[in-house]
Amino acid sequence: ESALVMCALPCAVAGDIHGQFADLVRALNYFNKDGKHGWEQQRFVFLGDYVDRGAQSLEVISYLFILKTLYPKSIFLLRGNHESKAINRVYGFQQELLARFVCQNEGSQLFNALNEAFTHMPLACLVGGKILCMHGGISPHLKSLDDIMKIPKPLVDPVSNPLACDLLWADPMIGLRGFAPNRVRGLSVHFGEDILTATMNALHLQMVVRGHQMMMNGFSFFAGTKLATIFTASAYNAENPNRGAVMEIDGRGRIGFKILTPLSGE
Repeated sequence: ESALVMCALPCAVAGDIHGQFADLVRALNYFNKDGKHGWEQQRFVFLGDYVDRGAQSLEVISYLFILKTLYPKSIFLLRGNHESKAINRVYGFQQELLARFVCQNEGSQLFNALNEAFTHMPLACLVGGKILCMHGGISPHLKSLDDIMKIPKPLVDPVSNPLACDLLWADPMIGLRGFAPNRVRGLSVHFGEDILTATMNALHLQMVVRGHQMMMNGFSFFAGTKLATIFTASAYNAENPNRGAVMEIDGRGRIGFKILTPLSGE
């Protein structure tokens, strides 16, 4: 797939899962109907961050890769900032694989193979020709959709490409005008409502959908309803458990949300 993929309507959009396999299954099962599994009749766009933090990153990414193989035209897996070896060797994925595969260096081999697969993942998805999805946010280097299409793949280190870095790492900021360095992340940018509006007008978009930030109710809006942030992993913050969410977009572009309440025992 190219760095920018296309998905028709209707579809569902899921945010960060972070190794929480039970939440992935719940998100998929919301769309079961007439005895069929959701993925058999529903398009899905996943916004990245499948691994790290949670205890079942391997189950999450394996299951999604299987669905992508079986339903390549209806399952779209975007890359998140944690689908990078520099990040997931630190935040849990490498440790999980090394602990679970202890013979003949299998854990390291699997870690390297999966990270190689991550270098081929698309960075953005245009839904219904009007809704642009990515993991992080917009960029000062984003002047047209062709700019995303031209990002070379495989991309081993997204930080090496300024546009790719922002698509995976950027965050909105209330009250900001234009762009500013993202000092919270230590790289990429923050962006304000004005530059979001200008970028959407230039690209003829009606909405931007992204993940990357935990939201207590599973989703949040920015700049009215021009941008939505979705976070699917519930109880990500154990001390103050959040809800997870999945966005549902119907054939006319109208949106709604399925909510994942924290499971008992989380």
